[in-house]
Amino acid sequence: MKILYSLLILLFATACDEKKETFYPELTYSSSPKDGILPYFKSDVMDPFWPEENGILPSDLKKIPEFSLVSHENQEFNLKNLREKYTLIVFFYAKCRGICPMITRNMLNFIPKIEDQKDVQIVSISVNPELDTVDVLKKFRSLYKISQSRWTFLTGSKKTIFNLARNQFGADIKVIQGKDDLNDFVHTENVYLIDRKNYLRGVYRAKGTGDLERLLIELKTLKEEDKKNSSVAISNRSNEDLFSKP
Repeated sequence: MKILYSLLILLFATACDEKKETFYPELTYSSSPKDGILPYFKSDVMDPFWPEENGILPSDLKKIPEFSLVSHENQEFNLKNLREKYTLIVFFYAKCRGICPMITRNMLNFIPKIEDQKDVQIVSISVNPELDTVDVLKKFRSLYKISQSRWTFLTGSKKTIFNLARNQFGADIKVIQGKDDLNDFVHTENVYLIDRKNYLRGVYRAKGTGDLERLLIELKTLKEEDKKNSSVAISNRSNEDLFSKP
């Protein structure tokens, strides 16, 4: 009997020591995956969201806000440059010796797979804009022999870039002290898929190649989704015109 009692006490103590599951109070809804539709994202934990049948989207989805940065060609780059494009966003900095070279090479190998898709572009945003000037961005492109016109490198306001990364992509960027007292950066290794209306629709690891293959598949899914929505919209307008005639 004493042995049984001791075992029960031990079992209870072990259960009490188990790590409690993290609770996020902002997750007050549930969203079910839908075939043929990529998710949107919302909340600080980047929870996936699929729209209901009515297609109405909530106002708190992750979406690119108005912004203004400078390209490697010393031209302003803003929302107009994303219009009607599928955009792949990457964060980097020119003197990165960690994951940036690997990600850059992986993206270079990825480009031939989307070469015939003129509505797809890549945008690399520097997380060290104070040092990554236009000239530095040009040298970076030259170093990696990047000549594609649909791969743009951006620099500009540090506040704009950090707010964009953290608030819209959930991509934390940390500044740490590196060698010779120079700033070093810990930043995301992800590639972010933005749709033609500037909504975030996918997150993929660029450190390896497996997730980039998933990106290729989901990019096709997104295009088919948009094509279907366009057909429905045209059909609805035709019906409205038909019933509006006297």
